[in-house]
Amino acid sequence: MKLVRKITIKFGRAKVVAELLEDEAPKSCDLVWSLLPVEGKPYHSYESGREIFLQIPDPEPDIVPENQTIHQIPGDVFIYYKPIIYVEPEWPEIKRQAAVIAFSYGRDTQVRGTYRSLAVNIVGKIVEGLEQLEDEAIRLRNKGVDKISFTKLQ
Repeated sequence: MKLVRKITIKFGRAKVVAELLEDEAPKSCDLVWSLLPVEGKPYHSYESGREIFLQIPDPEPDIVPENQTIHQIPGDVFIYYKPIIYVEPEWPEIKRQAAVIAFSYGRDTQVRGTYRSLAVNIVGKIVEGLEQLEDEAIRLRNKGVDKISFTKLQ
């Protein structure tokens, strides 16, 4: 029996567990695993619906297209390059995108770029605690949440 790698996402008062989808996205899962732990300021996407994301500290990780979709569902964990204007608008114009790790917590999510939907690499599925995320996500939108972290569980 193959051991499934899992990650923990701590976000405000929520703590959830996600399983990596290594059969569907082996390179992307290896990339995420190699980057963990990561933590920082969470952002709520306004253009994409119910998406929370964290900019990956590695300035340019090699995210290759894998297990991609433009239709995210609640509990999806994904990585992609987000147009920089939605992350840090004050950055220099030569910086066009930022790598992010994100999750969807609601049905109306569709990651958007400046002009169109963006395909994202689905790397995991939240298997414990998804219901905790909605309250924290709303709190982030209204009052702010100090940090989010993604760490290895096993």
